[in-house]
Amino acid sequence: MKKLVGWLLLIPLIDLICLTLLGRVIGSLSVFLWLIGTLLIGIYIMRTVWVTVKQQAGEQLRAGKMPDLIMIEGLSFFLIGLLFFIPGPITDLLAIVLLIKPIRIKFVQQLIYLIMKKLKGNVVWTGYIKK
Repeated sequence: MKKLVGWLLLIPLIDLICLTLLGRVIGSLSVFLWLIGTLLIGIYIMRTVWVTVKQQAGEQLRAGKMPDLIMIEGLSFFLIGLLFFIPGPITDLLAIVLLIKPIRIKFVQQLIYLIMKKLKGNVVWTGYIKK
């Protein structure tokens, strides 16, 4: 857990260094416009995902089904929007990589596996983990 916190604190520092170097190469106005653009993309993704997941989860609940896969997919897209929202080329690159569906599914599978392992197998999850 301490390693994760360390990495999460290191990413903004690396992003700041990359933004400074990028500003020298392509110009500060271009970097500023890029940051505003990715900020707006992040807000758009987070808002549309929230509305869509809320609507689809409600439909699933009314049908008597558990909206687990919809919630997981919604959370993964919310993470993508959050990564776009955070300024920096590293987080933007991570968001773009997570937009690729096979990579996103593999990431979510690994995340669920780690959570289940941490909870010592007390959680049964079907549908997203395929062995």
